[in-house]
Amino acid sequence: MAEEIGKKRIPVLPGLIHEAVGPGERPYLIGGKCKTCGKICFPKAYVCSVCMTADSMEEVPLSTRGFIDTFTVIHVAPLGFKAPYVQAFINLPEGVRIFSLITGCDPLHNDLEDGSEVELVIEKIREDEKGNDLIGYKFRPVEK
Repeated sequence: MAEEIGKKRIPVLPGLIHEAVGPGERPYLIGGKCKTCGKICFPKAYVCSVCMTADSMEEVPLSTRGFIDTFTVIHVAPLGFKAPYVQAFINLPEGVRIFSLITGCDPLHNDLEDGSEVELVIEKIREDEKGNDLIGYKFRPVEK
């Protein structure tokens, strides 16, 4: 995808995603794993929510595929978004549950189901006041 001259890709929130920078590299979500008890979380925390150990979290890449736990179609969008769109809770193999936008399907005529397999994509969420792309993570249905 060609980047427009002067237009930047800026993460909505820094530290959540690793964007692929070279061929063969895949984007991933940056999670945290407690060095004390092994709990994995997203986003990375500074204190483990299980054993309450401070500064025990190390960065780990999370799986790029998961399954929809439950989803909904949003018909009334907040400022900066266009309705309708789909939001879902995604369960990853590491035991992490992520709230995410869903892309790659028609919100009104889709065949999503609870349990559908989805994969991570890094896409434009919206534009900032300067016209730069604010990017973030989304998931899309896996082709069957």
